[in-house]
Amino acid sequence: AGAATHSPLNQEKPERMKSIAQLFHRGTGRNQLNLFLLDEDYDAAIAEIDSHPNEVTLWSTREGFFDGSTSAQVLPLHVAVSLRAPLYAIRAIVEAYPTALGVKETSFKRLPLHISTQFGCCFDVVQYLVEQYPAAALEADTLGRLPIHYSCSNGAPLPIIRTLLQANSAATLYSDYRGWLPLHVAIHFGAETDVIRQFLVSCPAAACLKTKKGSTALSLAEKVSTKNNAEVLALIRSANQTAAKPSHDRRSPPPKRSMPAAA
Repeated sequence: AGAATHSPLNQEKPERMKSIAQLFHRGTGRNQLNLFLLDEDYDAAIAEIDSHPNEVTLWSTREGFFDGSTSAQVLPLHVAVSLRAPLYAIRAIVEAYPTALGVKETSFKRLPLHISTQFGCCFDVVQYLVEQYPAAALEADTLGRLPIHYSCSNGAPLPIIRTLLQANSAATLYSDYRGWLPLHVAIHFGAETDVIRQFLVSCPAAACLKTKKGSTALSLAEKVSTKNNAEVLALIRSANQTAAKPSHDRRSPPPKRSMPAAA
């Protein structure tokens, strides 16, 4: 009791990060820059960029880059964010090759911003990527997921969620291939109360929308057991009432016209 619902994604995350070095060594097209990134030798990586700037444009193939089985062709920027490199290293790569911000890896068609949120990069890195390429916030991968979907599945704090929504508030109503909104994902993974509140303030109507299997924000919240569950349920019920009021008022005829209409 009191623990958030866990998912295979969260359970596999430590193992995925642990085995990432092995996956890189099984890849092809390695260059010295990637090896420095892998070794977390970021000063050497930056020196390599200065002396061989073309390396930031080179693709390499990585086996099991996301799911342990599917190969992906990636650029050094994809590699850096997947390894949660510090901001100064990310910035050096972007400044040498800004185009990489809008380039998708080849397996799930994810941008660097997707990868940063999926692998749990820090706020400074996510904010920087958004600032440099805001359009990425509303780009979907092959699963129909935006970067904010992955932020929600990884329990990202409010500053990251707010940064992604400020880039494009339409993300609140963007559903993935299962019909899951970011709000649904956040609730399922036991997001903090302020995150749920942010989604509902941005778009109260999201509380009423259903997944393809008919789940609503309320029904999902009723299935999880978290310390803030009572607060989340209260927020959702309040949002449901707010969203319902306009449609109810439109259905109700004005009092002066109700008598003739009934005659």
